[in-house]
Order: sequence, then C-alpha cells, then structure tokens
Amino acid sequence: MSKGWKRLLCGMAAALIWSGAAAEPAGFEPRAVEPTVEEALSIAPRAEFYLEEEGSDYAAGYQDPTLEIHITEGRYLETGWMAARIRIAYPAQLRTYMAGGRYGKAQTEYVRVYAKRNNAVFAINDDWFMNRGNVGSVIRQGVSYRALCKGNYDILGIDDRGDFHVFRNATNEDIENFPGRLVNTFTFGPGIVLDGEAQEVTVNNDMGAFGKAQRMGIGQIGPLEYICVCCEGPEDPGSQGLTIQQFGELVASFGDVKTFYNLDGGSSSTMSFKGKNRRGEETFFAKINARNNPKERVAGGCIYFISAWQTEEETEE
Repeated sequence: MSKGWKRLLCGMAAALIWSGAAAEPAGFEPRAVEPTVEEALSIAPRAEFYLEEEGSDYAAGYQDPTLEIHITEGRYLETGWMAARIRIAYPAQLRTYMAGGRYGKAQTEYVRVYAKRNNAVFAINDDWFMNRGNVGSVIRQGVSYRALCKGNYDILGIDDRGDFHVFRNATNEDIENFPGRLVNTFTFGPGIVLDGEAQEVTVNNDMGAFGKAQRMGIGQIGPLEYICVCCEGPEDPGSQGLTIQQFGELVASFGDVKTFYNLDGGSSSTMSFKGKNRRGEETFFAKINARNNPKERVAGGCIYFISAWQTEEETEE
C-alpha cells in the first residue's frame, strides 16, 4: 500500500473518533485554557502529541484534547495534493498573523518562520493582502484595516464562532451588514466550494484562474472543523498543476467540505508542520508540501492553528 493511501485511510479513521482527549504524559497536570480573539496563547507544540509515520519526512498528524490534525495526500489529474483536516476546541484557536506583526509594507518572511514565532502547530500562507493594497476587506483578529470592497472579489469572512462565510462579489455594505462579528477576512478567492458543491469559475481577477498551477485554500467541514488543501504545480516534478475550477472539483470530491475558499498560490503555497527541513533536520516548523521542489517563497502573513492545552506550570507563568 502506498504512503498516500496509508495517510488517507488513517485520516478517514481518525475523523470517526474525536473524543476530545489524548493520552496525558506522566506527571502532567494539564488543562484547557480558552484563547481570546485579541490575545493568543503561546503554547509550544509538544512532541508527544504528534502522530508519527515510520519512514515519512513529516508527521501524520497531531492530537491533544484541544486540537486534532490529520494529514493526507494523493493525486488528482496527474497532480499531487496534500490536505490537513483540523478540529479545534475553541474558535480563537484559528488565528492570523501579518508580516512584522502589523498592517503595512512590513518585512515578509517564510510561513514556517511565522509559525515558529507564534507557536503554531499548523500554518498556511494567507491571501498576501499587501500585494493588493487598493481592494477588498482586511480584518485581522477583530481589527479592520481595509474596507475597499468594489464588488469584484469574493471575500471570505470568519466569524467569532469560527464559521466561514463567502460574500460573492462583495461590497463594503455586505461586510458592514453582516449580523455577527467578523474576526478575519480575506480577499483572494473565489469561493470554489459552496454548500458542498464545486463552483464554476468564469472570472480571472489576476489569479491565474485558468492556468495549471500550485494552489492553496482553506475550508470548513463543520462546527470548529476545517480543511486546508494545497496542490502541486508544473514546477514540482511529476505534477501538472490545477486550474482554480479543477482545484474546487478536487476538494468537492472529498464529500464532506461545505465551504472552501481559494488563497494565494504558486510558490507561496506552504503548509508548515512537524517534519524534516531542507537540511534533513527534524523541526516542528517545516514546509511539508511539495517536498521535491526546493523553491520556497516568502508570504505576507499566515493562517494558523494553536493548541490550548497547558500544564499547570505553564498556566502560572
């Protein structure tokens, strides 16, 4: 059985058994501590919670009582893909970080660097909002930095309950009139799976929509349950890449994804998780996708997931 199929079966089995608990290391007195939108926890990933797979360059998943991650991979239309299924205990465990920790033309870095700085168990690149300074909505961790929605981009909004909302061809009024609180918004798109159905993509919007390329996206499966998917591209040996519509069709074929939104792609497509870095060293913050392509590009920020599981000593610090 191939490594890809082993990971896929492992992920499918794990999806059936969310018990909200994991084995506790001896001597620990752990407890869950709920993060807020405004203030993140800084809990470092723990080696004992990673789900290892012998012979692999990266971990198969992570499981503690507040965070569950399972990595799968496969092929679609002669292109390699990787997916991370993620379940969290609290909405604010899904977070964002901007380059330099602030809005503006800050120093950009690799996603894995952002992940390490924020003790992210898992992280992906965001929409690179800096490259489109004159359009869209930028809300990060509850703070609004930009409101220039002109009706030509789909906007992804994540509310304070952790639920996803795609505003098609959004205007400022669509964002302002949202009945809840939007914690994070993204301007890239489009929304490529809505109500479980792959969407037809007819607008380019400078996204390279119709060419075959590396892609990255994030979606919601259910309450506090998410999926991040990336695919390889022509720069990756053995892969052709996908159009944005094909990317949506891949995600819809999983069968349980309700909403999925396309993010920045190309060489920016990055998944940071426990694995071997380019020097073959084990780290909690490695780029695990597109392993056969050494090319890596900096990003304007990231979307990341943290643990909320602390020991008593950590809580008191």
